[in-house]
Amino acid sequence: FKWMAKKPFKNVATYLKFGFVVTEHEYYHCPRCGEALNAGPNYQPEFCDRCGQALDFSNTEWKEDRQIGFVEPEAV
Repeated sequence: FKWMAKKPFKNVATYLKFGFVVTEHEYYHCPRCGEALNAGPNYQPEFCDRCGQALDFSNTEWKEDRQIGFVEPEAV
């Protein structure tokens, strides 16, 4: 039933922005295959690129990336 639109699920992860700023980011994944979707407030795909599952981004609350802290410099 991949033609029936389903809501993608959200995953929160951290990454290093600019190589030293620890940032928290929300990623959205396909509910059928689990593929990470290239989605954001300005672009919401109608279908998954990998499996073709129809997606429904209605009522999705988009949040800005959140800065958590900085990486400590290594002692020399």
